[in-house]
Amino acid sequence: MTTARRMVGSLAVAAALVAGTTVLASAQADASAPAQPQRADWDGNIYLYYSASSNSSWSKYAGWVSDFAGHTFAAGGEGSGQRVKNNVNRAWNNDANYAARIYYNENYNASGSAPYDDFYPGNSRQLNNGVRNNNASMSWWRVG
Repeated sequence: MTTARRMVGSLAVAAALVAGTTVLASAQADASAPAQPQRADWDGNIYLYYSASSNSSWSKYAGWVSDFAGHTFAAGGEGSGQRVKNNVNRAWNNDANYAARIYYNENYNASGSAPYDDFYPGNSRQLNNGVRNNNASMSWWRVG
């Protein structure tokens, strides 16, 4: 085998290794909790977290949810596999134009003294005492 062929073969192997490493790094980045957004990073979801821990499991939602029964925290970490209903500690709204409202009751019911909590675009914090770990549904409305 000539030196030129060996170099071409070595370069092809190196390129394949770099491509594989990039794919692996991308897959690992997708498994971790999302970073706080910059204007171009809005993805239209609200992220609901199981705990205040930096290792908290989370699930994301782009649409209305009339009842969190049957939903579980999907990401790895503390609380992974636990039910979302009555287990949300904090949230992050990563939608640039819509606010999310998290309700104590199912079916978006905020009648009477039923508590709820609003998350405007970019909000990232613990839910208020009325719905922290007592959440049942969620809706959206346009603000921007």
